[in-house]
Amino acid sequence: MNFSSAKVDAIYYQIYLYFYRLTMMKNFTKASATGAQRLDILQVMRAVAAVMIVALHADVNWKFTLFPLHILRLGGGVDLFFVISGFVIVYASRPYFATAGGRSAFLLRRFLRIVPLYWFVLTVRLAMATAAMVIGAKAFPPLQSIVTSYLFIPYDSMGYGDAYPFPLIDLGWTLNYEMFFYLVFAVFIFLPLERAVLTTAGVLLVAVLIGASVDLALPFSFWFQPIILEFVAGMLIATLFLRGVRLPPLLGIATALCGLAIWMLTDLNSIGFQCNPGCYSFSRLMVFGGGAILLMAAATLTRNRSLPRFAQPLAKLGDSSYALYLLHPFIFRGFKTVLGGVTFPPEWSNLVYLVIVVSTVAIAHAFHVFVETPANLWLRDRLITSPRKVAVS
Repeated sequence: MNFSSAKVDAIYYQIYLYFYRLTMMKNFTKASATGAQRLDILQVMRAVAAVMIVALHADVNWKFTLFPLHILRLGGGVDLFFVISGFVIVYASRPYFATAGGRSAFLLRRFLRIVPLYWFVLTVRLAMATAAMVIGAKAFPPLQSIVTSYLFIPYDSMGYGDAYPFPLIDLGWTLNYEMFFYLVFAVFIFLPLERAVLTTAGVLLVAVLIGASVDLALPFSFWFQPIILEFVAGMLIATLFLRGVRLPPLLGIATALCGLAIWMLTDLNSIGFQCNPGCYSFSRLMVFGGGAILLMAAATLTRNRSLPRFAQPLAKLGDSSYALYLLHPFIFRGFKTVLGGVTFPPEWSNLVYLVIVVSTVAIAHAFHVFVETPANLWLRDRLITSPRKVAVS
């Protein structure tokens, strides 16, 4: 069937009108933006994202053959983290918009949430590097690698090349993006919420356009990558949430299914997707980012959706997702050391994999409860005065 250009335009216009009415008028309802249920949903999403990354990295050493799709699709957990981060930064920063001292309070809270644990694992990494140097196994990292790693500045500390400027903790490449996002956001937090969100979004979009059209040097060649638009998507979803925008249940379910379909069914090779370390291109944004954005929108905006009972333990694991993300390589190293001399029958490989993943999640959660949380509380008690104390998200 052939359509004229005018007919195609008319069809597009009708689709636009449908979604405009859907999002702006009676198909949506106003709802409270402060329900604990919604925070639980965020925690569940955090837990899912962290476990996806752990499951991906565990497959390097302990193969899992029962996963129905290519294991690299689990890398979308990083993109889900970024969308969640964009949402949380807007949602949790409501007291700081357009207020005196808002910028410093925001930055201090972000510092306390991200920096202490990262610096701890980075220091452990340097201690291990020192031990390796003493026994002559490896050279000690150069000073520039150490300084840039502690300061969240993209630099090729691992020797992968400028395309993959990873810190000494190679997982820290995601935190280099997080910190860049926080700094840009902090510049505009003096504005009212929606103006701050739109201005931050505009600046990040311009940065991506510059990065796509100009041959930049580090660190800007890393910071100005399309993957930063996932933070923008999270911010916009949070803005809709705070406005009281809600999806009807059926549309919410359809949105979630579309997100899963993008993650699971898209042929990565057909769009030239290369899931190597540091893949942060438009291809990744479309596939992993697109799926994460739709899943996050469905999880937070769907009306009258209570948290299923089976998902409630995941909400508690969401609290420890950051510890799980940073600590799991060290936990894996411990398992490799303990199990290094053990040979398992091939038919045990899937069971060993599952035991390793579940044990890693449990160990990281215990670390969060007994070490990270008390340490963070101790720091907050000394760095944040009582009238300004808020829960670190």
